[in-house]
Amino acid sequence: MKRTALIGVVAAALYVAHRIGRRSGATNEEVNAFVAGDDVVADPMWESTRAITIDATPDAVWPWVVQMGFPTHRAGWYTPPWLDRITFGIRASSSDEIRADLQHLKPGERIPDSDDFSVYFTVVDVAPPSALVLHSTRHVMKPIRTSDFSWAFILRNGEKDQTRLIIRARVRYTPQWAAPFVEFVIGMGDYVNAEAMLHGIKTRAERARHGKKPGAFRPTRAAA
Repeated sequence: MKRTALIGVVAAALYVAHRIGRRSGATNEEVNAFVAGDDVVADPMWESTRAITIDATPDAVWPWVVQMGFPTHRAGWYTPPWLDRITFGIRASSSDEIRADLQHLKPGERIPDSDDFSVYFTVVDVAPPSALVLHSTRHVMKPIRTSDFSWAFILRNGEKDQTRLIIRARVRYTPQWAAPFVEFVIGMGDYVNAEAMLHGIKTRAERARHGKKPGAFRPTRAAA
């Protein structure tokens, strides 16, 4: 009986990890919908869809989305400083302000995801205030050897001047035997970081809408 119960607990834990590793906050319709950027990695081996409701219009949320990037070069990814330090050793903080110098992107531009620019995204599509689509082949982590990764930020009109912000990640990778690592390690990491991003954008956009002052703003080197 104990062995059966243990198997049941392990199976349930794996199911939960699989579930939240691939979706959080998103409705079935949002998970199943075709969104901008899905054609960049047309046949993904792994995909996640995450969403949040923001009490601000897409026009008010978009400026926070378009200025994202590694915090020593752009406005950061809006993840908490403690999380950045623990997971990636990043000490620069994300901006609490809309940066006028970072409001314009064009397809083909590169968005850094490392201080030395060795890791970056290429802008595939910019459709303000509805969609920002990024693509990368530079995001690899052992045992992953190659990665074909698309990252889409979709803004949809919600009820009462609200926004539904959706983040869709799709990836193909080698070697194929790394699937368990991607499913459970990358999936859980995506859950933690993407959820932090969504809440970081939500907090900043809602605070700006309601005229509240941001917390202490520590400018990045690019802003200083």
